[in-house]
Amino acid sequence: MAIVLITGATGGLGRSVTQQFLQMGHTVVAAVRDPQSMPTQEGLHPYTLDVSDEQACRQFVENTVAEHGAIDVAVLLVGGFAMGTLLDTDYAAVEAQLKINFQSAYQVARPVFEQMSQQANGGRIVLIGSRPALDPTAGQHVVAYALSKSLVNSLADLINAAGKKKNVVATVVAPSTIDTPSNRKDMPDADFKTWINPAELAEMIAFVSLGAGKTLREPVLKAYGQA
Repeated sequence: MAIVLITGATGGLGRSVTQQFLQMGHTVVAAVRDPQSMPTQEGLHPYTLDVSDEQACRQFVENTVAEHGAIDVAVLLVGGFAMGTLLDTDYAAVEAQLKINFQSAYQVARPVFEQMSQQANGGRIVLIGSRPALDPTAGQHVVAYALSKSLVNSLADLINAAGKKKNVVATVVAPSTIDTPSNRKDMPDADFKTWINPAELAEMIAFVSLGAGKTLREPVLKAYGQA
């Protein structure tokens, strides 16, 4: 069975992804702020982590390898969202979104890539992109968010270029709106039927990382649903 590292494991998508891999029988090392927020389950190993601390992120990866021997899959789910047009968005707002969406991914992806590059079987890294980062029309009202997620896309490209001969592949999953309790609370008047079910996204992530989809190279999966 695979060793799966997940950040943002207690978020709206993170809980579904964690359960998906556990149900498949894999070992999940789940980075969270509060381990008490996760249930005790066979195969689940909660790990306290502040993703804004670069040294702590490296230590998290090293400790995972020391305990479990390898990292086969890393799913980096920490992220946040902010509204704002170009005229509304000062650099402080951009920097805040860069920190939560890009820095949180980069600081874990870098040591994970280093580890996977040394493994005979390489590994798979899944990053969460967004539709606004790919579609300027969708991004014009969420400028800071779109800019931060565009760097996530670039990070995946750089990982794929560097990892091509080492069987290390980064996948970007770019959903429209995910149907989570927090999104429903923030957008109570939206049409929830057009939103993406987090359990279906979790299945997609498992497919590209450990299923038949692991043979794909440099994939960007646009999970827009009916939106």
